Amino acid sequence: MHYRLLNLIPNQKLINITFSLLLLLFSILIANFYFKKFENNFFNKDNYKYSSLYQEDTISYYFPLSDKIINDKSEKKSFFISGDNYINSFLYPRIIYIFNYIFNNNEKIFNEEENKVLLKNHEFFIYLQILVFYFSLVFLYLTISRNFNRNLSKVICIFLFLNPIIFQYHLSFYTESLFLTFLILSISFLLRSKNTIHFLFLGIFVGIMYMQRTIALIYPLVILTYILFLNENFSRKILKFISLMLGMIFILFLIGFHNLNRAGVFYFTPTQTKLDLQRYVEHDIIRKSEKISFLEARKKIENFNLDVLKNNKYDLSNEADRIKFSSKIQENSFKTILENKIITIKILSKNYFHSVLLNPVQIYYETKYQTWDEYKNSSDHKFWIIIRLIITPIFFIFSAIGLAFSIKKIDLKFNIFLFLSISYFFVMGCWLPNTRYFTPSVLFMSIYFSIFLYELSLYFKKKLINLA
Repeated sequence: MHYRLLNLIPNQKLINITFSLLLLLFSILIANFYFKKFENNFFNKDNYKYSSLYQEDTISYYFPLSDKIINDKSEKKSFFISGDNYINSFLYPRIIYIFNYIFNNNEKIFNEEENKVLLKNHEFFIYLQILVFYFSLVFLYLTISRNFNRNLSKVICIFLFLNPIIFQYHLSFYTESLFLTFLILSISFLLRSKNTIHFLFLGIFVGIMYMQRTIALIYPLVILTYILFLNENFSRKILKFISLMLGMIFILFLIGFHNLNRAGVFYFTPTQTKLDLQRYVEHDIIRKSEKISFLEARKKIENFNLDVLKNNKYDLSNEADRIKFSSKIQENSFKTILENKIITIKILSKNYFHSVLLNPVQIYYETKYQTWDEYKNSSDHKFWIIIRLIITPIFFIFSAIGLAFSIKKIDLKFNIFLFLSISYFFVMGCWLPNTRYFTPSVLFMSIYFSIFLYELSLYFKKKLINLA
């Protein structure tokens, strides 16, 4: 009788599986709520009507490129040489194209007859982003539970899944969702990498991360610090780093070779990255250094751009000329920065500070309001700015406490890797004044925050035992 009663009690493994599936179900319910609330909320751009579920980058870059690949395929071009100028993410528009091919029989997203933009079955795309992230965390749990306490491993993975600052991007058509998934997988691959072949594969994977978001370009330097702390001779460490770089270079070569076949120009850096300094920083530098208005600064930059086009006789319909033009703009931006170092430091410091102000509702309100000015002048913004000012220091302080606890709980080389990853993505991305660029750092900080939560739970558990 006693044996039968024991069999009726569900084992721990079954409880874990049930709980994890409930978390997944909960996330799908949130997504459904999000769809119902905003699916019939429409914005307009360039005479096209589109659901507010689609972000501006999606409408400007990812959907048009997906449709361009459809056109190229209809002209019997190979998928591997189809597409358009390498402006933004290389991978994400192609993922959208593949989704559209599988689920919608390659129906165009931009409907020119009805002047509307619609990716049919877009809810399944969102579900897939959630599922892929979910399974990446399952893989992470299976990886870190080898060396970490199992309960701590659970807390880390659960918090990474539920953290609203991270989760919100799975409901969007930004590159962040898959990039965050790739970061989770890269942690698992790194911890499992033992030989040069493993690091070659890891390098290829980091290259794929670069295809999604170019911020990963020099991320191998962070991984190098992990390799240097491995307990083996220096020559083996060098071989592993060389393998890592060969994998990364292989992907960069594929991007460059693709562009060479498509447009006759070998390049692997998107043109947008060369224009970002002018677009987001140089205006302010000129405005403050010359004490002129923003409109005057913008006009001055526009005149400079026109002079570059005229003096070099560039034709922007030609991709090679467009790349040369972008390089000239970038060179001038660096010149402006070097001539105004103090002003640049002040501007970038302000941008960095703004970027770390956590925003768990960025996607929600980007979907509710079409423009930043609309949201900035709303009561929603006034309410949430107070909430953000409260939760940001709490998250940072608790993560710092978690970092202190981690010294005894996490292997030194992995701890250094986590800390440098936070720093890397902060420095490389947050000079752009947008809170979503801080999200990769938030992901790594969440591991420290989870350690704090775990230690807090142990403290209260001991208190309860003592009271009993």
